[in-house]
Amino acid sequence: MSAPVIAVENLSKRFRIYDQPVDRLKEWLTPRGMSFHWAFWALRDITLTVPRGSALGIVGANGAGKSTLLKILCGTLSPTAGAVSINGRVTGLLELGSGFHPEFTGRQNVFLNARMLGLSEAEIEERLPRIIAFAELGEFINHPLRIYSTGMALRLGFAVAASIDPDVLIVDEALAVGDAYFQQKCVRHIRRFQEEGGTLLFVSHDPGAVKLLCNEAVLLHEGRILHEGRPDDVLNYYNALIARHVSDQATFRIERQRADEKQPASQRSGTFDAILGAVQICVDGQPTRTIVSGATAAITVEAVALSDIAAPTIGIAIRDRLGYEVFGTNTFRLRKNLPALRAGDRAAATFTLPLSIGPGDYTVTAAIHSGADHLERCYDWADKFVSFKVLPESDACSEGVARLPVEVAVSAMPGRKGDAADLLNTLFGDAPSRIALDDETETWMFAGWHPVEKIESAQARWAEQTATFVVRVGQAGRVCIEAATDPSLCGAEPLGVSLYANGEHAGTQEMRDASWQSLVFTMPYACAGRVVRFTLQCARAFVPATQYGTTDQRSLALLVRRIWSE
Repeated sequence: MSAPVIAVENLSKRFRIYDQPVDRLKEWLTPRGMSFHWAFWALRDITLTVPRGSALGIVGANGAGKSTLLKILCGTLSPTAGAVSINGRVTGLLELGSGFHPEFTGRQNVFLNARMLGLSEAEIEERLPRIIAFAELGEFINHPLRIYSTGMALRLGFAVAASIDPDVLIVDEALAVGDAYFQQKCVRHIRRFQEEGGTLLFVSHDPGAVKLLCNEAVLLHEGRILHEGRPDDVLNYYNALIARHVSDQATFRIERQRADEKQPASQRSGTFDAILGAVQICVDGQPTRTIVSGATAAITVEAVALSDIAAPTIGIAIRDRLGYEVFGTNTFRLRKNLPALRAGDRAAATFTLPLSIGPGDYTVTAAIHSGADHLERCYDWADKFVSFKVLPESDACSEGVARLPVEVAVSAMPGRKGDAADLLNTLFGDAPSRIALDDETETWMFAGWHPVEKIESAQARWAEQTATFVVRVGQAGRVCIEAATDPSLCGAEPLGVSLYANGEHAGTQEMRDASWQSLVFTMPYACAGRVVRFTLQCARAFVPATQYGTTDQRSLALLVRRIWSE
């Protein structure tokens, strides 16, 4: 078994807290033994291991010690006690703006921050184009950081961190800031990082993000690990903890394994002044655990009061197999108030609704509490109380978690000249005039391109017989492609390479040998300064397995190292 990429053993961190600045000076000047501070333990006896390639979510209230733990793992804080072992390169995206200078431009801050992360000047220069492309700041990259919004600073910080190629990526609440588009872009990068075997430590107050990105989670509370396990289990425990702190009554938590092994273990929390008795799902009056999508179901929740309860609320939440909440409601929100209950009274609520959700496995969480939600006073919260399966309709015409009523109307009409070009410039307005064929330029590369390869100390991509890309055409109207090919394609006759601009033929060049050469195409005047979708069309292609007896079954035509426009 391989060693974990992160191993933390009995880690503790203590801070000295002085009530006023002069106390620090008093302590320094007075004889030994005189203390003017009090000790605050941000972390106590933390022990955890993180295997390579895993994704660990760290959750907890503000002040629980999450950021302190991450700073120690990043090396910006030293522990008071315990040991930390990290096997690999670590990059952390912690406090927004850390490692940046407000008076420096975005470009200057890239160099500053990247140096702090351990990159050399040459490495930064090599990565600079993809950092700028990832951040998508436009001309603001040349303006001081002090005029940036919080979201813009995040873009720059994440772009630098994303360029480091670490073994361990540590992210502290970074995705909570910024627009939805950039959040999705960051998630895609993190996903790709994980697919390539990277290890992720992720801190967030967003339960959906933790469930999406992490396969394990730990709950920190007052500097200690209170619970660890699957993200949905840890988040449910955290949910019960929040209810306990908000409520003015003691809240307890238990776990009960069902006699029916097909039903999940139900985690219960609350004061247990009332107890949930049963949850039943019926279709057409018959109990069932298998429901066709769109069918109307009646979910009945029963409870028994063990104490007098003035204004009880009964609620349900439907979750998918990953723990994402699909739907939730309660009697308070539906304005169906239950009468006051005396000890020994029974209560029931039946929620009738069409289960317009996609096929899959779901669970019902039930609760009895006071007020609008369980945070006010929770009597019994039963997570995953019962499970059920939704089957697809026989004539299913949609997919996804929601089954929405839909109508569609279609039409087709002749386009106006210039429509496509205008849309391209709207959609790809930030397209560059130069493309280095590396991983960060996939935004501009479409069909027909194979993954990046290192060829003669440079990065390049093989193109199939037909490949497409977008680039902004320079004022001179020339598009240049630095390319080579295989000798088998230009032995008997030259290899013809044609370029089409927005579907119109822009020229053909011939490759008479396989060596690196620049293919130059002159564009129509209307293309100058505009973003254009190009189609590269080669006369022939070869398959290495057929040509040379290898195992490579790809169809290859042109090896491209660089594309630029003048």
